[in-house]
Formats: sequence, C-alpha cells, structure tokens
Amino acid sequence: MNSNLAHDVYINQGKAIALANQVDDFLKAKGKVTQIPFGQSGVSRSKPESYTTSQETMRKMMTRSVSVNRPVLKTIEKKLTKEQQRHKFNFDAKTKALDAGQNYFEGKCDLHGLTVYKVYKSGKCHCVECRERTKQLRKEASA
Repeated sequence: MNSNLAHDVYINQGKAIALANQVDDFLKAKGKVTQIPFGQSGVSRSKPESYTTSQETMRKMMTRSVSVNRPVLKTIEKKLTKEQQRHKFNFDAKTKALDAGQNYFEGKCDLHGLTVYKVYKSGKCHCVECRERTKQLRKEASA
C-alpha cells in the first residue's frame, strides 16, 4: 500500500486523541464546559444565559477595539455665514410666533431686509412682499 502520509502521522494522531481525552477529563473534573456550543465563540463577554453568535461577538470586539484606539476630536466652533445667520434668525422668530399662536412674524428677507413673514401651522413660512411680487409676475405672464 502506497501512502503519502508518513508513519509518524499515525503515531501522532494517537497521541493527539489521548491528549484530547485527558483535557476532557480534566475539564469535567473542574466542572467546565468541554465543548463550545455551535455558533458561539469562547471569547463572548455577554451573560452566560444569553445566546450570542460568533459574528455578534466579533462585531462587539472590533467595535470596542476601534473605539479604544480612536482619537478624541476637539469640538470646533464654526462661525455661521450670513445666510445661515439669516435662516437661524427666521427660524427662532418663526418658532416664537407658532408658540404664541400667531400667523405673522418679523423676519429677514434677502430682497427686502427686515420684513413681515407669514407662517403656517405646518412650519412653512414666506416673505409677504416676495409672495405678492410672485403673484404679480404670474398675472403678467398669464396675460
């Protein structure tokens, strides 16, 4: 019989089986689990009653290692642009008007500056003068 395996493999295989039996006997004597359940990992740090798959365990380990090594970024205060300041001003004024139950508030418009805005319960708002101008342009276009 020709075989690619050396005769030492059969001897070592027997030693490996004997060693595995010794380890099982030792673990049973200590009251430990001899076989990790299918789909679970031995490094699971969750509660013993709960079931976690090896994928969940690996995901937790990777997340933990990334978060530990991640540098903490400084909070940088960025200045608002003029357009963002205008939107913030209008948002604050609109919120106050809605809380007070009003339909109009004074806001900043690109074209008209500080002017009257109409606000709806849905939260939408528009400059009254711009709306009138749009209506006028529609009438002229349709005529």
